[in-house]
Amino acid sequence: MKPTRPSGFVAVAAAILVVASLGACSSSSSSSSDAGSESGGLAGAKSATLKLESQIAAFVPADMVTDTQKTTVSKVIYPCLGHSDQSYWPGTETVSVKPGVDNDAVLTSIASNWTNKDGWTVFQSTGDDGNKSLSIKSDKGQSFKVQFVDGPQLSITSLSSCFPNDGLSGKSSY
Repeated sequence: MKPTRPSGFVAVAAAILVVASLGACSSSSSSSSDAGSESGGLAGAKSATLKLESQIAAFVPADMVTDTQKTTVSKVIYPCLGHSDQSYWPGTETVSVKPGVDNDAVLTSIASNWTNKDGWTVFQSTGDDGNKSLSIKSDKGQSFKVQFVDGPQLSITSLSSCFPNDGLSGKSSY
């Protein structure tokens, strides 16, 4: 008998994998002024990340969207590996879709769009379960894991670019 998993298991597992595999932010060195955010701080990195999540989500045809949920506040920020005194902000956007969405076409469109943008790299993979996913990374350290999960839903798990974390320690939310 095959063990069953809770319905949210795939989304939670994907989020954990993204944080673990992309947590280093970017291996290139960057100063706070060119960290991919307008202000070089938390607010700019977060704003840029939320904007990019929305751009990715917009590839789902509007008439197929039933609901959208977006994380705008996180209880944590994570240290950027290899970047002392810098952190990244994690976010998620989930787009619930009607049955019948062509998942492959949506993912192919997203991959094509970001592959052709300067400073972006797209990695496509297929899991053991046969589901395709994208890892989209910028040379400024932003990372996005994009995949369809049970529901059906388009799941976008993101990490902002690194930003200085001076004065941010111990806050209850970011």
